[in-house]
Amino acid sequence: MRERRTSVRRSLKWQATIKGNDSSGASFGEEGVIENLSSTGAFLYLSRDVALGSRIDLTIRLPFQKENWMKYSALVVRIENISQKTGVGIKFDTIRPTFVSG
Repeated sequence: MRERRTSVRRSLKWQATIKGNDSSGASFGEEGVIENLSSTGAFLYLSRDVALGSRIDLTIRLPFQKENWMKYSALVVRIENISQKTGVGIKFDTIRPTFVSG
Protein backbone atom coordinates (compact mmCIF):
# COMPACT_ATOMS: atom_id res chain seq x y z
CA MET A 1 0.00 0.00 0.00
CA ARG A 2 1.44 3.37 -1.02
CA GLU A 3 1.85 6.04 1.67
CA ARG A 4 -0.54 8.95 1.06
CA ARG A 5 0.19 11.09 4.09
CA THR A 6 1.79 14.46 3.48
CA SER A 7 2.61 15.32 7.11
CA VAL A 8 4.83 13.54 9.62
CA ARG A 9 2.97 11.29 12.05
CA ARG A 10 4.11 10.43 15.53
CA SER A 11 3.36 7.18 17.33
CA LEU A 12 2.06 7.87 20.82
CA LYS A 13 -0.47 6.70 23.39
CA TRP A 14 -2.47 9.75 24.44
CA GLN A 15 -5.87 9.53 26.15
CA ALA A 16 -8.84 10.81 24.14
CA THR A 17 -12.60 11.14 24.19
CA ILE A 18 -14.42 10.38 20.94
CA LYS A 19 -18.00 11.38 20.12
CA GLY A 20 -19.98 10.71 16.97
CA ASN A 21 -22.52 8.38 15.39
CA ASP A 22 -21.87 4.70 14.80
CA SER A 23 -22.65 2.89 11.54
CA SER A 24 -26.27 2.34 12.65
CA GLY A 25 -26.72 6.09 13.27
CA ALA A 26 -26.75 5.87 17.07
CA SER A 27 -24.77 8.56 18.86
CA PHE A 28 -21.90 7.45 21.10
CA GLY A 29 -19.18 8.78 23.34
CA GLU A 30 -16.26 6.68 24.49
CA GLU A 31 -12.76 6.88 25.90
CA GLY A 32 -9.89 5.76 23.71
CA VAL A 33 -6.20 6.09 22.96
CA ILE A 34 -4.63 7.92 20.03
CA GLU A 35 -2.20 5.53 18.30
CA ASN A 36 -0.59 8.12 16.06
CA LEU A 37 -1.03 11.81 15.41
CA SER A 38 0.01 14.33 12.77
CA SER A 39 -0.88 17.95 12.10
CA THR A 40 -3.66 16.84 9.74
CA GLY A 41 -5.12 13.73 11.35
CA ALA A 42 -4.88 10.75 13.68
CA PHE A 43 -5.42 7.01 13.97
CA LEU A 44 -7.28 5.39 16.87
CA TYR A 45 -9.32 2.33 17.76
CA LEU A 46 -13.03 2.33 18.60
CA SER A 47 -15.16 -0.38 20.18
CA ARG A 48 -17.88 0.12 17.54
CA ASP A 49 -18.18 0.45 13.77
CA VAL A 50 -18.40 3.86 12.15
CA ALA A 51 -19.10 4.68 8.53
CA LEU A 52 -16.49 5.95 6.11
CA GLY A 53 -17.16 9.66 5.59
CA SER A 54 -18.84 10.10 8.97
CA ARG A 55 -17.91 12.94 11.32
CA ILE A 56 -16.51 12.64 14.83
CA ASP A 57 -15.43 15.02 17.57
CA LEU A 58 -12.12 14.18 19.18
CA THR A 59 -10.75 15.59 22.44
CA ILE A 60 -7.13 14.65 23.18
CA ARG A 61 -5.58 14.96 26.65
CA LEU A 62 -2.10 16.46 26.42
CA PRO A 63 0.34 14.58 28.69
CA PHE A 64 1.77 17.59 30.47
CA GLN A 65 1.62 18.66 34.12
CA LYS A 66 -1.43 20.87 33.61
CA GLU A 67 -4.55 19.13 32.41
CA ASN A 68 -5.04 20.53 28.91
CA TRP A 69 -7.07 19.10 26.08
CA MET A 70 -7.06 19.66 22.29
CA LYS A 71 -10.43 19.49 20.53
CA TYR A 72 -10.87 18.66 16.85
CA SER A 73 -13.74 17.97 14.53
CA ALA A 74 -12.77 15.34 11.96
CA LEU A 75 -13.82 13.23 9.00
CA VAL A 76 -13.40 9.42 8.99
CA VAL A 77 -11.19 8.67 5.96
CA ARG A 78 -10.04 5.09 6.68
CA ILE A 79 -11.48 2.07 8.49
CA GLU A 80 -9.71 -1.17 9.46
CA ASN A 81 -11.72 -3.89 11.18
CA ILE A 82 -9.35 -5.75 13.50
CA SER A 83 -10.77 -8.44 15.77
CA GLN A 84 -13.28 -6.72 18.09
CA LYS A 85 -11.97 -3.21 17.45
CA THR A 86 -12.36 -0.79 14.59
CA GLY A 87 -9.25 1.11 13.52
CA VAL A 88 -10.20 4.59 12.35
CA GLY A 89 -8.11 7.06 10.38
CA ILE A 90 -9.42 10.61 10.64
CA LYS A 91 -8.61 13.90 8.93
CA PHE A 92 -8.99 17.06 11.00
CA ASP A 93 -11.19 19.88 9.68
CA THR A 94 -8.54 22.43 10.68
CA ILE A 95 -4.84 22.23 11.47
CA ARG A 96 -5.33 24.28 14.64
CA PRO A 97 -7.24 22.67 17.50
CA THR A 98 -9.29 24.41 20.16
CA PHE A 99 -7.55 24.18 23.56
CA VAL A 100 -9.51 23.66 26.78
CA SER A 101 -8.55 23.10 30.42
CA GLY A 102 -9.94 20.17 32.35
